[in-house]
Amino acid sequence: MIRRSVIVLCGVLMAASTGMAQVDAAPAESALLQMANQFRAAHGVAPLTWNSALARAARKHATLMVSAGGDMEHQYPGEPDMIARAAEAGAHFSAVAENLAGRGQTAAQLQQKWMSTPTHRRNLLDPKMNVVGIGVIESGGLLYAVEDFAHSVPTPKRAEVEGQVMQALEKAGISSVKMTEAARSNCESQSNTAEGAKLVVHWEGSNPGQLPDVLVQRISQGSYHSAAVGACPSAPAGQGFTTYRVAVLLY
Repeated sequence: MIRRSVIVLCGVLMAASTGMAQVDAAPAESALLQMANQFRAAHGVAPLTWNSALARAARKHATLMVSAGGDMEHQYPGEPDMIARAAEAGAHFSAVAENLAGRGQTAAQLQQKWMSTPTHRRNLLDPKMNVVGIGVIESGGLLYAVEDFAHSVPTPKRAEVEGQVMQALEKAGISSVKMTEAARSNCESQSNTAEGAKLVVHWEGSNPGQLPDVLVQRISQGSYHSAAVGACPSAPAGQGFTTYRVAVLLY
């Protein structure tokens, strides 16, 4: 999921602070974070936490904005897209969004514009977003800023994913078969068959506790009573989105 928005102003950029330490944030960046969280609090939305990886990506993009003469683009020629920039900086997420602004004279003017434009406002108030990184660059007495929002999620360990999937299966009436290595091998090979299994189901997602509809439907038929679960690295590993691949062998 990606949401983008751009704004060009004759105004200033400032930044925000949340009371949470941002040891690598410049004063203007901290000010923008504070204003964003004040806006969210006024609308009953949980505060954003500073994310240093997203801040690195935001500053890099803000530098390109300045180099481009202040022309606001979410991707410049030869530059990776927003998802790749965040991932390369070290962020892990299940959703991302971006606000751009430039030629600012005051932070208050810039924040007011963001709050009053639909896409910027939606990004600022999105309850799914829990972290932000902000980059502010000054050029010619004016400020240029990038706000990169994300729903940050931890990279799950293989055993944790398998455990959550098995818990969901047990709630559906399926017992565990201790054949984890066989299931892991099947996950990696993406084979549609496994010795002794009546059915093999593969999927990729970001919520280990939520079984895919096709699997729930097959279980509801009552033909399966036990299962082995194996997880393996996600196909788009390294792209920043925290997902997993799973194989369930049904018996």
